[in-house]
Amino acid sequence: MGEPTFLTRASLRRVTVALVLAVGFTATGGGASADARIGVAPAPGHGLQTGFLDGDFSDPDPSVRTSWLNRALQARGSIVRLQLRWSAVEPSRIAGTAAEQADNPALHFEELDAAVRDASARGLRVLLTVSSAPRWAEGPQRPTSAPPGSWRPDPAALRAFSTAAARRYSGRFADPQRPGSTLPAVRLWQAWNEPNLSRELTPQWTEQSGRFVAAGPSLYRAMLNAVYDAVRSVSPDNVVLSAGTAPFGDSSPGGPRTPPVRFWRELLCLTGRHLTARACGRPAHFDVLAHHPYSVGDPGRRALNAEDVSIPDLGKLTRLLRRAQRVGGVLPRRHQRVWVTEIGYDSSPPDPQGVPVALHARFVADTLYRLWSQGADVVVWLNIRDEAPLPSFAATSQSGLYFRDGSAKPALSAFRFPFLTRRLGSRRLLSWGRAPGRGIVVIERAGRRGWRTVGRARTGPSGVFQDVLAVRATAVLRARLGSEVSRPWGPAQGR
Repeated sequence: MGEPTFLTRASLRRVTVALVLAVGFTATGGGASADARIGVAPAPGHGLQTGFLDGDFSDPDPSVRTSWLNRALQARGSIVRLQLRWSAVEPSRIAGTAAEQADNPALHFEELDAAVRDASARGLRVLLTVSSAPRWAEGPQRPTSAPPGSWRPDPAALRAFSTAAARRYSGRFADPQRPGSTLPAVRLWQAWNEPNLSRELTPQWTEQSGRFVAAGPSLYRAMLNAVYDAVRSVSPDNVVLSAGTAPFGDSSPGGPRTPPVRFWRELLCLTGRHLTARACGRPAHFDVLAHHPYSVGDPGRRALNAEDVSIPDLGKLTRLLRRAQRVGGVLPRRHQRVWVTEIGYDSSPPDPQGVPVALHARFVADTLYRLWSQGADVVVWLNIRDEAPLPSFAATSQSGLYFRDGSAKPALSAFRFPFLTRRLGSRRLLSWGRAPGRGIVVIERAGRRGWRTVGRARTGPSGVFQDVLAVRATAVLRARLGSEVSRPWGPAQGR
């Protein structure tokens, strides 16, 4: 992730409505007869799945692991992102095709097996992020300044390792701990993490004729294609994600961080203001573009630099992706999706520099909406539980939906049943949410005599709904599906 400031992960922690529904209804009066005249807004076109990245899911203690996987389900997560650290699984070089064999005793998958097994048993989809090259797989002339696992990882060795991992989690590999059964299938694979940062991939730049030239994108393209070839060769049902890029880069070339827009432009072989295609060897192969759009400030605050990408800036990357799809800068030739594989805000408490907990809940709903409205159909939250502040709050994440002691934050309900409104005028509001189920969502307004129905909306994929309401912009509203009720949303709620 990029530059540290208050709010998110280690203290770094205008969306225009894409669709205005033409729904006619009468919002005056009360009682059943008035409710009967309220139309039902149709379901939106695309859904939103959510998940979590948290070290507790891989904890060696089974009780810790299963407890927090259960809570991920309760929070309506459907995906868990687990780390597959190449350096830990293959610490020593394995020669030849033996490196591709999932049952090679020199490969240490045992701890990951347990996490994959427990997550899959609960119906959670596992996303494995391959990262961290072992020392033997790094390139020659490695400088002492290069972080471990980052220096010019060997694509051929990465391909062999990814083949072994995909075979192990193909759904056909015998479970070493459970005779007669197989390890669960993993279908979601991510090639590396934040490759536009030198702590993950070096060098970011090379110097040629006295000027800096971006080196990271071409290095990473070869790595991404290696993972794609390996994982898809095992099963065409496997889905390959790009590494999630970090949101911020350095304003001048030559630093440790490449701005994400520049990184993606180079990766997709585009150049100039008009994004002209250029020859750069084999195009990047992936199924999903991933990014980590942390924001400095509230979810509506754009990145200061034009080539950085915070929450409301995701369109900068989708524009590059769509252009690359048209000119052949990305393969296969089909519609690649956009996912956010890491996002979060630190809360106060416990982090003194975090967002007050009530506002934190509001930020959760707002973040989910803004990302969904820009086309993201998966958002992975960091973390489900706050990390212990060791060595400090600044060095750890307090962005969980639960405090460290296991008690819930207000953000839990906002994540499980997000709901918000956007002003369309003095007497019109867009309401949006994701209900914890399918059906007709009732939208209610707070009044002197309690809550009164002002709208109804049909849920679409994964429970997403939206409606246009003829109410004042100052109204306090909530959404209800059966007995499940969202947090209220109004101009002052949570502030």
